[in-house]
Amino acid sequence: MSKHILVLARRDVREAIRVAAGLTIRNNTVDFVFMKDAPLAINGKVENHEMFELAEISPQSLIPDIPGTTPCQNLGALIAKADRVVSF
Repeated sequence: MSKHILVLARRDVREAIRVAAGLTIRNNTVDFVFMKDAPLAINGKVENHEMFELAEISPQSLIPDIPGTTPCQNLGALIAKADRVVSF
């Protein structure tokens, strides 16, 4: 049975991205929120951004100006909607 999972990137952003993409393999729905600055690649995108694209995850951010993200407007609603919340 698929779950709705919220992944919070609080400390280890790279690991959070890898786990979020992996969670979609089992047909889970994943929301992703950056809670700290993301490491950027030479091309100006978030490192491993292609994992979001392949997993069809639209990352959100509490930090302004992270490329390829939308501002997280209501973290409380995302938490309430999730079956599980994981923090990295």
